[in-house]
Amino acid sequence: MAGVGARALVLIPGLLDFIQTWNRGVSFSLFWQDGDKGRYVLIAVLASVVLLVAVLAWRSTNRLQAAGYGLVIGGALGNLIDRSLNGAVFDYLFLHLGPAPLFVFNFPDVAISAGVLLLAADTLKAARTVPDS
Repeated sequence: MAGVGARALVLIPGLLDFIQTWNRGVSFSLFWQDGDKGRYVLIAVLASVVLLVAVLAWRSTNRLQAAGYGLVIGGALGNLIDRSLNGAVFDYLFLHLGPAPLFVFNFPDVAISAGVLLLAADTLKAARTVPDS
């Protein structure tokens, strides 16, 4: 979480700050890339994942599923464009509990997380409607 705390603007005291940091990895800064080769490999892998999710979205069977996939694709494309143009993703929301840091994220990350929650809700809904055999 490089840059956390530097020039932070408090949005919700003890919980959320606005900061400026560049994430050269993926979620939670995993697979951190400093060179162009690693960045291009990461872009290719992420673009492939977006295409796979797009196929799943095309095959969705209801609106909840389609909305979930749409949010995941939209957030992933936002981060992918940022990474392609800038070499990293601009993260600017720092979530923490008092002095304990949790993570730094952006609105595309929120869209991805919301999409995953909708897909989980759809899965739970489908599991509840399956008749007992």
